[in-house]
Amino acid sequence: MSKSNKEMQDTEQQSEKTITKYDLKMQRRKEQKEKEQRDKRIGTIGGVVLVAALACLVASFPVRTWLTVNGTYIKVGGEKISRCEYDYYYNMASNNYISENYYMLYYFGVDLSGDLSKQMYSDTLTWKDYFDQLAVEHIARNKGLAKEAEAAGFTYDSGEEYQEYMEAVEEAAAEAGTTVKEYMQRMYGVYATQSRVKPFLEESLYVAAYTDEIAEGLKPSQDEIQAYYEENKASYDSVDYYIYQVDAELPTEPTELADPVEPAADDGAESGAEGSGEGETVYQPSEAEIAAAMEKAKAEAEKAEKSIKTTGEFKTNIKRSTANAVSSSVGSWLFEDGRAAGDTTVIEDSVNHRYYVVGFESRYLDQTLTADVRVVVTADGNGQEILDEWKSGEATEESFAAICDKYMDTNVSAAEGGLLEGVAPSGLPEELRDWLTDSGRKAGDTIVSSPEGETYTYVMYYIAPNQEEWILQIQNVLLSNNLNDYLENLTASMEVEDPKGRLAYLKSSEDENASGTEGSSGDGSSSGTEGSSEDGSSSGTEGSSGDGSSSGTESSSGN
Repeated sequence: MSKSNKEMQDTEQQSEKTITKYDLKMQRRKEQKEKEQRDKRIGTIGGVVLVAALACLVASFPVRTWLTVNGTYIKVGGEKISRCEYDYYYNMASNNYISENYYMLYYFGVDLSGDLSKQMYSDTLTWKDYFDQLAVEHIARNKGLAKEAEAAGFTYDSGEEYQEYMEAVEEAAAEAGTTVKEYMQRMYGVYATQSRVKPFLEESLYVAAYTDEIAEGLKPSQDEIQAYYEENKASYDSVDYYIYQVDAELPTEPTELADPVEPAADDGAESGAEGSGEGETVYQPSEAEIAAAMEKAKAEAEKAEKSIKTTGEFKTNIKRSTANAVSSSVGSWLFEDGRAAGDTTVIEDSVNHRYYVVGFESRYLDQTLTADVRVVVTADGNGQEILDEWKSGEATEESFAAICDKYMDTNVSAAEGGLLEGVAPSGLPEELRDWLTDSGRKAGDTIVSSPEGETYTYVMYYIAPNQEEWILQIQNVLLSNNLNDYLENLTASMEVEDPKGRLAYLKSSEDENASGTEGSSGDGSSSGTEGSSEDGSSSGTEGSSGDGSSSGTESSSGN
């Protein structure tokens, strides 16, 4: 190898060695920088993806609400029912039921502000289940009637009624110190708004008008009313009778017939019925003492039986239900077939430790007429001023109707123009009853009455007599039966489809059918018009739904 070649090689080797060290150092820096840039790009892309995902999630909320409001919650008769519409019917059904049965619910300990899905209505249904069932029944009836009305070409303009209703809602919301939107939600569920509920309200008004037309054709004939009376005379007849009550004088402290008293406890505490202070109890007579007192009372009652017409209180025009309120045994005796004037008896009431002495006078069908009237009910004590205002004007029936609309306490009555038809005198306070049944009563007569013990004053305008009370009572019973039969036939074949298992009562019905003679469907659907929730969802009565919503029963429907 030549010298020049060797030098060149050495130089190349030296150069290669020097560049490699430097290059390694710079390469590491370059790679680190590229990694940082790459990580930055990845982070930026990831951030964009994350922001996009969050945007999609936020955007999904309106979509989810739309699906909840407009999607299918259940199907009834093949018709899709949204959650919003279901809530409307649930609250309508539950609020009406609670309004009509509030005291009964309170008596049975139902906590209306609590979770109704945890309070039992029956062995298999909760109260929420029961209200679900009522809601589905209402849906089935309304949908069935609406289809039938449309097929029959029935038309009805509900615009005016709807407007009046919304005006009432606005007034109620203002009085409650809330907005119309909040008030609607309290009435019909958390998804309710005026625009969403409007078609449901309009359909309800349309169906109500059609139902009135149907009812006209289902009214019973006079022959049907008479036949029903003949089969149920005891429920409509009245009796006049005498009654005298003899209470047994039970001892208030031990007598020779008292049960033996156990020895006092070792700690010195007194035993027995006598005591003082907060621990004092009422003496409980022994069976022997009660028997002796009852025997003495019976002797007095048998003596009084001989002079019942002078010792007893005379009762007139008493229905069986009223007599039963005294004692079912008294009611049964008075309304026995073949009971004749002058019959007397002594009836024991062992529960209340007394005897009733009863003397029968007569039994008959009360033929008192009902009446059509207009009435203002006010709690402001201004009854006479209201009547004077009417008298100072045109003083006609039409002007009285206007006065009614002006001054009526809507918490008591919502009757348009104060019109009440077929008012039964028997259900009125004594002064109004006597005034209404006066033989000289004529159209245009008026009265102001403030019954003792009541907070309301009545200003009444007499229009005309109506049918006898017993006729209207039976007519209403038969009409109700006819209408119920009609609706049952209408909805009998309407299937309730609940594929997501929201109506738990359907499952209960299936289980009952499976254990009986009927089979159950396996797809969550059921024939009929009953329903309740199984998935924790709730459309009312303070229960919460599976999607976090809740619709309460703080206010009842106004239509």
